[in-house]
Amino acid sequence: MRGATVFAALCLALVAAALSAYWLSSTGSASSVAGLACSVKDFCDMEIREVAVFRMSSTANAHAGTPGGSGYDNVVCCGSVTGLGLATNCSGTYDTVLALSGSDNAHAATTVGGSYTTKVCLSATEGTVACTYGSDCGDYECVATVSGDTNAHVADCDGTDDYTTKVCCAVTASGAPVGGVAQLPDASGSSGPNYLALAGLAAALLVALTAGGWYARRRWLA
Repeated sequence: MRGATVFAALCLALVAAALSAYWLSSTGSASSVAGLACSVKDFCDMEIREVAVFRMSSTANAHAGTPGGSGYDNVVCCGSVTGLGLATNCSGTYDTVLALSGSDNAHAATTVGGSYTTKVCLSATEGTVACTYGSDCGDYECVATVSGDTNAHVADCDGTDDYTTKVCCAVTASGAPVGGVAQLPDASGSSGPNYLALAGLAAALLVALTAGGWYARRRWLA
């Protein structure tokens, strides 16, 4: 009887571990799904291939500037978490992050409501780039927040003194979902299943069932 209790506990532990792995992979950070990790720093880390998207005069209620045209100390840096090559060219495979009223001491505008001609962009050497705006980035990465669609101030995405409109971007490899196993959100904002985690869950269940059959035969033959 004691052996049966130990065996049942082992099976339950295997199933619980698989379910936990699936839950963690389904509710992980947006940055891994978006293929990006962005933050505001003093300088971008070239060793992990971060690129400078634009500069801010502060992390809140700030003016903006281009990486090369402004001397602001707060730099919006983005790096790929999937190994894709990133750049800030407004050509090739790219999308506009924001439009600025100038290269320094500038107000910002989204592509929805603004007409400023100085653009700051994210580009990729392969795959696709997509940027959008909203109150929630979902599976995209929050690059910055803005006070409106035009004539706007900018802020970071750290949850303190942020603006309600978020600037959200994602990169994905050609012909494959972001990260290889996750999916970008559909029109409803939901993401697809993590097939790797599902495979792990199925494997754990198979082990539990196989072990259960072995234990039952052993008890029967005994």
